[in-house]
Amino acid sequence: MRTLGQQTSVKLNNLRTIFGILLIAVGGILFLDRFLKTGWLSLMILPAVGMFLYLWGIKMRNVGIILSGGLIGGFGAGTVSAWGASIQFGSDGGFWVAHLQHPFVVQIGLLSLFTGIGWIVVVMTTAAIAQKPIWWGLIPAGVLGGLGACLLFTPMRWMDLVLYLALGTGVPLLFWGLTSRLFGLIIPGCLISTIGAGIYSAWKTPAVGNSLVQTGIMLIWFALGWVLITTGARVIRQQYVWWPLIPGGILAMVGMGLYIGGDPKHALGFIGNTGSIALVIFGLYLLLMRKGIHH
Repeated sequence: MRTLGQQTSVKLNNLRTIFGILLIAVGGILFLDRFLKTGWLSLMILPAVGMFLYLWGIKMRNVGIILSGGLIGGFGAGTVSAWGASIQFGSDGGFWVAHLQHPFVVQIGLLSLFTGIGWIVVVMTTAAIAQKPIWWGLIPAGVLGGLGACLLFTPMRWMDLVLYLALGTGVPLLFWGLTSRLFGLIIPGCLISTIGAGIYSAWKTPAVGNSLVQTGIMLIWFALGWVLITTGARVIRQQYVWWPLIPGGILAMVGMGLYIGGDPKHALGFIGNTGSIALVIFGLYLLLMRKGIHH
């Protein structure tokens, strides 16, 4: 059994080893880049440091080191992707989205996306080797990943940003709630995701200009979120949770009324689509009931 002083000495020796290896690696990369003059080799310092810390943290089963390594590695990979010499920005579409966005927007998008991926790697690693996974890391992962995807893959209207950030926040909350069996996280996860999708669906085309129709669409999506709460609750609980259907039903009725009042010509098709989605959700709910999922 090691004494407190011996444990402290071992930790200090480990820290000296880590910093010694890192300094050697950083110095070697900088020295090599002075001769090769690649323009991107120096950018590899952060990914290399992050990978080393990440692997060392796995070896030591230290969540703090894994977290540091994953974030540094993800941020470094984003830096290399955004500012590396191999990426050419120009009006001719040298980069797959450069013709749609300003180069700086693309760079920020890549940086956000890769940093979000770093968070995901950290969360999944801690889930595999740690007793207490850091599921909360899914929130920054989703937000950064959603922001990066929005900047890279859309024209970046305000509605695009709302959709991607809402899904980037709501879906991780929902996944965290289902994985940890926390009903309090399922509620905001379902509502944030569907509110974002509702705002996007209603106002993605400003030319429509019919406020009744747009508000009705948004309320229908909001109602869907409350229905999903009941379905998600069945995954983690044995008993029924019916109360979310009350606000969901009210919102659905109001939303349909507004839509029908604003656009009577397309009301039948809208009701048919809404009914199809409701049947899918109800079918999923019946399957969950059949499996009899318990705590």
